[in-house]
Amino acid sequence: MDFRDAAARDQEEPWCRLADSFVRPRDAGHRPLAYLAGHSLGLCHRGVRSCLERELDAWGRLGIQGYEQATPSWLRYAHDLRPLLAPLLGAHPDEIAVLNSLTVNLHFLLARFYRPTRNRRQILIDKPVFPSDRHALVSQIHWHGGDPATDLVEIGPAPGHSRLDPDVLTEAITAAGERLALVWVGGVNYLTGQKLPLARLARATHAVGASFGVDLAHAIGNVPLALDREGVDFAVWCSYKYLNGGPGAVGGLYVRADPVDGVPPPMLAGWWGHEEKTRFLMGPDFQPEAGALGFAVSNVPVLATAPLWATLPLFAEHSLDRLITRREAVIAFLREQLSLQPVAGLECITPEEPLERGAQLSFRVSPPLPEGADFIRALGSLGVVGDWREPRIHRIAFAPLYNGFTDAVRWHEAMCRLARRGRT
Repeated sequence: MDFRDAAARDQEEPWCRLADSFVRPRDAGHRPLAYLAGHSLGLCHRGVRSCLERELDAWGRLGIQGYEQATPSWLRYAHDLRPLLAPLLGAHPDEIAVLNSLTVNLHFLLARFYRPTRNRRQILIDKPVFPSDRHALVSQIHWHGGDPATDLVEIGPAPGHSRLDPDVLTEAITAAGERLALVWVGGVNYLTGQKLPLARLARATHAVGASFGVDLAHAIGNVPLALDREGVDFAVWCSYKYLNGGPGAVGGLYVRADPVDGVPPPMLAGWWGHEEKTRFLMGPDFQPEAGALGFAVSNVPVLATAPLWATLPLFAEHSLDRLITRREAVIAFLREQLSLQPVAGLECITPEEPLERGAQLSFRVSPPLPEGADFIRALGSLGVVGDWREPRIHRIAFAPLYNGFTDAVRWHEAMCRLARRGRT
């Protein structure tokens, strides 16, 4: 399939109207780029501008009265997004709070769920973990007077392998036993794109009496999630990847409710987590809002949240299952092209099985292909946007809302040209 055939295939489906609702970056000649970096920053939906203008207009017209008179009300501006997020998470809206950024939320939740004792101090994580997560976990261990050399257990791929064997991870959890306080994993690994079996890991974690938490940055809006059914205790995410919330968009957290006791209260308190009905009585004592909203320490950043009012409804209009079906057709097509015309110096390290990955494909890069900044510049000169992560990994993603066959063809053609350049 050449570029024209791919473009025709994209255009013949109703899906193309959805893809056209996103604004694509363009090159110096104003030609749209093949944007395959949605795993890092999603594209801007055309409806975002009107959402932002609506809030700016309300701010100008209403001032402080916007907290009650704006539509939607600023008082519950982020809270009212929870019913849109619940199906993407497989959770009840009361278990969700939209607030802060991912690492800030991780610290808030670690204050609740990492409560080390003399004998139960260890945190077990998958490797490679996103650096910010590791920074947070190590700092929490230090905060509690521990030593990361003994209290942080990192389980990675076997030597010579790129992906983590879930059996090895499960066995490590069981072996840690009563020393284990917490297990923290990425739902979809940021580097390899591997999706871990959360239910299996949660069962193993609970069997030894520890808590199970998940980083959903690369999972939400990308792969099906069922946090309640899978037994996840807590989770955090950002909204600027597959949710297309924009740079620095507000993130979110999930805390599983006990059937009897509900969501456990936060350990760190702030006034926006105080129950809404008495919040403005300004009393000295903290009474947490019911559910995960009790973790909402600060008031809602309206302008940083506004884009989600344009993008989250897309998942209600277009089911994630149908979007994934479309995406898998594109990825299968790309794999076929790579089989028919391999690219020298390129090795895919992402699982081939769809149930073991999401939209992201990661490739180990070696000569004749360039590396690092040179690789990204060369790829960009050929009209394709992807990214680079050390050690020598090129990542792309076929985001379910806007990437299609045309993007696959352009990326493959660009990679073939880079390989030919490297040989000469």
